[in-house]
Amino acid sequence: MKNSSSSLLLSLLLLAGAALCQTKDVPGKAANHPDSSMKSAPLQMALTFDDLPAHGSLPPGTTRTEVIAKIAKALRDANVPAVYGFVNASWLEQHPDDISALQAWRDAGYPLGNHTWSHMNLNQHSLEEFQGEITKNEPWLTRWKDNDWHWFRYPFLAEGDTPEKQAAVRAFLLQRGYKIAGVTMSFADYLWTEPYARCRAKDDKQAIALLQSSFLKSAEDNIEHYRAMSHTLLGRDIPYVLLAHVGALDAEMLPRVLELYRSKGFQFVSLDEAERDPFYAQDTDLRLPPAPDMLEGALGVRHLPIPASPAPTVQFDSLCR
Repeated sequence: MKNSSSSLLLSLLLLAGAALCQTKDVPGKAANHPDSSMKSAPLQMALTFDDLPAHGSLPPGTTRTEVIAKIAKALRDANVPAVYGFVNASWLEQHPDDISALQAWRDAGYPLGNHTWSHMNLNQHSLEEFQGEITKNEPWLTRWKDNDWHWFRYPFLAEGDTPEKQAAVRAFLLQRGYKIAGVTMSFADYLWTEPYARCRAKDDKQAIALLQSSFLKSAEDNIEHYRAMSHTLLGRDIPYVLLAHVGALDAEMLPRVLELYRSKGFQFVSLDEAERDPFYAQDTDLRLPPAPDMLEGALGVRHLPIPASPAPTVQFDSLCR
């Protein structure tokens, strides 16, 4: 009887462990904040940029190509490897000359991935419409023979409003050879795009300085925000995938943002290298069933606390109106 009871207990423990694992890492010691025991582990980050060739309004006298070339130069100067720019090519129908912006990105040696033709929100459209958006975008990515374009970023990070739609899109992406570019760090950089264009148009130097300082502070505040979530979930740092956009203020501030990340101990790696971590298994092996691939969603599935995002320190709506 004693051996039988021990075997039953062992079996129950194994089953409980398997239920916790699913396809993500089993959490280690939960922590609300990154602790000193983890500081020896190297921090890694892959940078990605959305909405090429056009994101938001531009300041007067600035072109799309200048913005993207400036971002690419800052990345090259900082030796950041294999940064993916995710393309919505519908812009080029009305602005064909802006193909030079994509060329500037490729000239810097960086790859282009698929962000759908027109930045379509999957949750608001049919499966057939969304699949058409993916394939319609591909000819603009295959123009460069050496471009490894088989990475996909969901617009609005919307992966489907029903389990059936989620699974069907994953099967479609798998069939076409894609992997998904996850997002595990951001700082809502897009919020600064429109006010920066307005303040530049008015040459409001005080407001511009405020936008620049708050932009950098938001990037810094969100480092600890996402690290805390990773430690709560897994007891460690994952290689983070940063979502940014090709806005004019991003281009202006990128050297300082990259310097900030390095000062916090981050090493820059490629998207492919970052997503070799087991946390991204559902993104790189689309044969697996859908599962949360953002830290917030993964915490929610585990019924773990999700901290509120740090609030920007600037009231954008009224600035430079």
